[in-house]
Amino acid sequence: MKYPVLRCVVASVLLAAPVANALGVDYWYGGLGLGYGKIEFYPADFSSNGAFAETVRDADLGFTGALGVQFNKNWGLELNFIQLGKFSYKYTQGAAVQEDIYEVSGWGLSLIPTVPLTRNFSIFGRLGALASQTRNTIRNPFVNGVPTTSITAVQVNETSFLTGFGAQYFLNRDFGMRVEYQNLGRVGSSGCSTCTGRANAQFLSASALFPF
Repeated sequence: MKYPVLRCVVASVLLAAPVANALGVDYWYGGLGLGYGKIEFYPADFSSNGAFAETVRDADLGFTGALGVQFNKNWGLELNFIQLGKFSYKYTQGAAVQEDIYEVSGWGLSLIPTVPLTRNFSIFGRLGALASQTRNTIRNPFVNGVPTTSITAVQVNETSFLTGFGAQYFLNRDFGMRVEYQNLGRVGSSGCSTCTGRANAQFLSASALFPF
């Protein structure tokens, strides 16, 4: 080849497959990544039906970690943690503003069905359960339509279905990369004075994988 740098890159890619294959069909791995958290507030729990001007921030940067085992080339089991981010729902009336700060995190346990497309590239799904923790911190709440200067917080733990899909590529036997979409289902609660309000939660992430 005319360009030595390009020659080195091509050689590295060609060599990656047999090195990645040294992982074998069963191995443990850890993972760390960043992601884009997105929620959809339930209007029944948050909308003021026009009584206030409303401002919603429903997306934020989050992070994730995982510990998993690949039993064979088609099945794995993974424990993962997701910090979805911090979101807000604001109600404005004149100069008074109430802000609901909504935070979601959770632990998931999932089966990971995997379809290898090459020796070091595969697509996968996720089917499991999420134990989520939702916290709603309310700043300057309106009480009977009158603004206050207090801060209240409520927190609930819920369980929901966790599903997802993605793709992963191992550069060598010590390092891989993964891109994944996860649907966390419904988080939060409603119908009581200590409830957080409900939301549908999703997470799109990119992670580094470390087989061992």
